[in-house]
Amino acid sequence: MPDSASSLLIGAVGGLIAAATQHAFRRYAETEQVRREVVETHLLQLQDGVESLYYRMNNIQDWTGKSVMPDAYFELTSAYIFGRVLAHESLLVSKGIYAKLRGDDVLKREVKAGLHSINRAMDDRIFLHYHRVLLGQMALEGDRVLTFTEFLDRAALPKYAGVVASTATFTQSAAPERLEQLRTLAGSLVTVLAAQTGVPSAASLARDDPHSPPTPMESTASA
Repeated sequence: MPDSASSLLIGAVGGLIAAATQHAFRRYAETEQVRREVVETHLLQLQDGVESLYYRMNNIQDWTGKSVMPDAYFELTSAYIFGRVLAHESLLVSKGIYAKLRGDDVLKREVKAGLHSINRAMDDRIFLHYHRVLLGQMALEGDRVLTFTEFLDRAALPKYAGVVASTATFTQSAAPERLEQLRTLAGSLVTVLAAQTGVPSAASLARDDPHSPPTPMESTASA
């Protein structure tokens, strides 16, 4: 083969390799950008919501917070805590967030399974599936989770009275074993999310505070 033809062939092959490499790097960069957006827009907020659930279960099980909270405060704050988690569970599906985590099958499975297990653990045959669906919707406005102040405004509406009452019944009468299950599930999911977001959980920070009481999540986080 003449040298000129050989040079042209080598140049063409080199160009194809360079183009393929650039395309691969561009796709990787796009995937990483999408993943960062998912972490910053959804997983961080989910982590905060699930950690609030964990600490409310902690409060009911081991601490004295419930005994010093007025009933209305306890019921409304519990409804908001449950509602936030359920709202995020709905958002991850309705906004196609799981699909955006392409190639991260372990994370998708852990988050989806964790949220499903938490939702299922709330079902005591009184706090029923569509009570929980409505509570999640109640805590949503479009593609964002309501602030507590906004949630209180909705809680005052007659159409939400039934779901607030069902949530209150659950938090007041659920068996200790069910509350312990919720605490364990929430603690495990927070650990998964903290590993992805890079933001330490409050429980892990508490381990560094000599004045902070130990929490059951410490053993979960170290497992």
